[in-house]
Amino acid sequence: MPTLSVPIPQDFALSMDGVAGLDSGALLAALDTPPSVSIRLNRRKALPAMATSLYEDGCERVEWCADGRYLSERPVFTLNPLLHGGGFYVQDASSMIYQQIMERICDLISAGHGRPVPISLLDFCAAPGGKTTAMINAVPDGSVVTANEYVPSRGKILRENLEKWGYPYVLTTGSSSSDYATLPEIFDIIAIDAPCSGEGMMRKDGEARRQWSGKLVAECAALQREILRDVAVTLRPGGWLIYSTCTFNTAEDEENARFIHDELGLKPVSAARLGLAGIEAVSPALADDVEGLRFMQHLTRGEGLFVSVFRREGSLEPMLESCEADFTAVARGGKPGRKSRGKGGRSNGVADITVSGESLMRLQSLMKPELAMQPVCRAEMVSMYPAQCLPVLRSLERAGIRITGAGLPAGEIKRGEVVADSRIVLSGACRDDAFPSVELSEQDALRYLRREAFPLPEGTPPGMVKVCRLGLPLGLMKNLGPRANNLFPSAWRIKI
Repeated sequence: MPTLSVPIPQDFALSMDGVAGLDSGALLAALDTPPSVSIRLNRRKALPAMATSLYEDGCERVEWCADGRYLSERPVFTLNPLLHGGGFYVQDASSMIYQQIMERICDLISAGHGRPVPISLLDFCAAPGGKTTAMINAVPDGSVVTANEYVPSRGKILRENLEKWGYPYVLTTGSSSSDYATLPEIFDIIAIDAPCSGEGMMRKDGEARRQWSGKLVAECAALQREILRDVAVTLRPGGWLIYSTCTFNTAEDEENARFIHDELGLKPVSAARLGLAGIEAVSPALADDVEGLRFMQHLTRGEGLFVSVFRREGSLEPMLESCEADFTAVARGGKPGRKSRGKGGRSNGVADITVSGESLMRLQSLMKPELAMQPVCRAEMVSMYPAQCLPVLRSLERAGIRITGAGLPAGEIKRGEVVADSRIVLSGACRDDAFPSVELSEQDALRYLRREAFPLPEGTPPGMVKVCRLGLPLGLMKNLGPRANNLFPSAWRIKI
């Protein structure tokens, strides 16, 4: 990847001269070098055949992430079927530290209870989903992950990436921090990768260079404090907060870490206390009791990142350990096409549709029984809800949080019957033996992802089949013998 033609802003260069302990000359020189390329494997999907066949040009391990790999050059990722099956995520190596931080926090929580404990996690500024999927790699099974993105267009990308990643205990929302401030204390861990001035992206993003100004830095720092103030109130006693930015200046980094300590009353947790490994911690100290980790291009192989970890005082009683779930308030029925009504009799845009009970039972039988998933019919879709998600979902709904995705999209309702959705075989919730499996060549896998029609290999059984590449499910097809219907989601179709 060539270096950028947009020059580094002179005022930014001067501002870096004032950061204590920073070799600004070395940093500025590094910002004009090519960025590294890295991917992170999906821990729950990394099949041996897939892990060894991703890219033959070499996959050097990222020092601070067991599932991270550097590539020697940037390929056309869209043409790798394993990306679309959620086998790996393209992510800057620095951001992969989130996986290790989450592993350490979850280890400490579990150690305090003598066993792995599922947690309630909020990723507040989640799109496009890189840090969310990194944390999903680390949390114990059954942990409920709420991923929020306020900008609708970015929220759609987030939901798609999470559905491909394939973890069933995910809720997505699209609300502001002020909306979240009305929630009770329902999160054991909160991650806030706050909107920032983007200085850490100046090596690979020309817009980060063009938009930079001292005014932008001040505006971002104020917005970050507003988000922190609003969202931190939802953290449970004894809970953990991870704060990060992809910028270098102390106003958005150390000074806001100081704000978390002084104004919000959370206690900093050192890298040594967490046992983090494989990184070089460089942070201009504003106070002995505030610590952050800095990833800088002249020191670490990745883009710029600041991250600091805090804990609220108290003994953590994990949210999911202290509540029970039932589905009596969620299941819907009614006549086809009838709009359900919200407050004041207004339509909430959700149509309740009658579905064959036998059809729902067949769909439910495809799910892993240990997940206790229940069908919920809304509009023309049936979603499957893990019981574990319901306490968090109900709290979000009661507070008026805008839910953009809840449950696993499992089937489309057609003439009273349910047609299985391809996303169920990506989810990790579907039984491995729910459908016959067909291995596709690379060429046919790309034809599938383009949503083309093509015949399946001779001997493929009729009906619904799971199509795979190197053992990794990509979705469903309905085999009709001489031809097969391609059921890959149309919104995900690749165009190259």
